[in-house]
Amino acid sequence: MFIAHRGGAARVIREAGIPGVKRWLTEAKLRCWGRTVEKVVTWSGNAAEAEPRAADYHRVWQDLYEDWQAKSVRIVRLERELAEILVKTPYLLLLSHPGINVVGAADLAGEMGPIEHYAHARAITGRAGIFPSCYQSGQVDCPDGPLARLRNARLRAACLRLADNLIHYNAHFRGLAQAWKERGVNPHDSHCRVANRALRTVFQIVSGRKLYHHPSRLDRDYVLAKLLAFQEEHETPPDQIVRDLTLARQQLPPAEHTAEVASLEQRYEECGRSRKEGAKQLRPLLAAVLARYGITGLESKGEAQGLTAVGSDVSTG
Repeated sequence: MFIAHRGGAARVIREAGIPGVKRWLTEAKLRCWGRTVEKVVTWSGNAAEAEPRAADYHRVWQDLYEDWQAKSVRIVRLERELAEILVKTPYLLLLSHPGINVVGAADLAGEMGPIEHYAHARAITGRAGIFPSCYQSGQVDCPDGPLARLRNARLRAACLRLADNLIHYNAHFRGLAQAWKERGVNPHDSHCRVANRALRTVFQIVSGRKLYHHPSRLDRDYVLAKLLAFQEEHETPPDQIVRDLTLARQQLPPAEHTAEVASLEQRYEECGRSRKEGAKQLRPLLAAVLARYGITGLESKGEAQGLTAVGSDVSTG
């Protein structure tokens, strides 16, 4: 994208040649394989001449690309804010369910509201209208009509998005969906079936304040590890990472603290063996977080003191 933005036309790239394109990238402090630059310059030598309105098209796609970049930055910021809110609610425990990420859990939490408002899982599916409508008149009885029209549309959409994620990223539900597909079940019906089954588990996890444990002994995900991976991907500021991981402790069942902290300790050890700059920056931060969980002696006092102080205003419960 940088070469297209800087060159603007195949003729400019062709005139600059390989040395010129490499100079552009060096001035912009961008790393690139030499073979990639050679391919781009070779393409410019074989490319057709630009259309008369190429300059106008060039300006249009630049505006669209800049708009996409701005929206991407805004989305990342909003998702970081979602994580900051999620750690204060019991819906954080849904991260232990394979196939549910931070955004999916926050999306469902925002539409469901306090779990105390639901007496059982059927109350959730009933409010979302994830059940077939019925029609009865005289001798006519149609119990399996289309989905109910009276529903909370936004809650239904959140539940079906959750089902779609589970079908794609959860091995158990992916297998079920494939089996139903082979039997000729409508894909929309499959999503509703997955949503109904998943919401029963969601209700048990959130209302019971417990983590996901499948009777088949499938491995669950670790809440703190998944939350940390999300924050790394979204380049969350260090002070917020400390705050979020510390607040997450209040939502975790006490019996699960040891296993959850062990996942962070493992990540800490991996950072110690890594040569990447990001891992080196993350290691003292993890030491500060683990210190708040009662794990000490991982870093020298001076290295972790600054990050530990960042979260000093957060109650650990």
